[in-house]
Amino acid sequence: MDVFSPDQVEKFKAIFEQFDKNGDGDISAKELKGALKQLGQDTDTKTCKRMIKTYDKNRTKRMEFKEFLDMMANVFQYHLSHPEGARNPAEAEKAGKQSKTGNGADVAQNRKLEELFDSLDVDESGYIDEEEIIKLTEKLGEKMTIEEVRELIGQVDKDGDGRVNKDEFKRLMSAK
Repeated sequence: MDVFSPDQVEKFKAIFEQFDKNGDGDISAKELKGALKQLGQDTDTKTCKRMIKTYDKNRTKRMEFKEFLDMMANVFQYHLSHPEGARNPAEAEKAGKQSKTGNGADVAQNRKLEELFDSLDVDESGYIDEEEIIKLTEKLGEKMTIEEVRELIGQVDKDGDGRVNKDEFKRLMSAK
């Protein structure tokens, strides 16, 4: 299953290439910070270094386009553009329990999800709200109505406050 349409991949490629100043096919943490800022995510260089470390499969300490796209796919999984694709609560709960087992892969995945949440929580409120989701999807070239966003939030909003907190986000992103 492809997460992004060819048009979206091309948009990401154009952003990536814009920040690949020397054209060598990868970007540094500083360049990643600029690319994310263009996508509406104001992130510090230290966080970008951690993100690169998380997705840097070949351990170059730089991010290649495929790694950048993998990172973006984790942020904007299929769920964001297809709310009806969200998993049922039992599967989400099972995934949540599995992530608490404490093995190294689970800890790394948990850290990735927390970093992704923090990058989406633009106002640093501890929640992802309707406005942040709308801005995010617009940056990707997708338009979601307020009703679609509310439906998406409603599928994971266990406490009923109309926002997605970190635990709810982790359950959503861990559902397989």
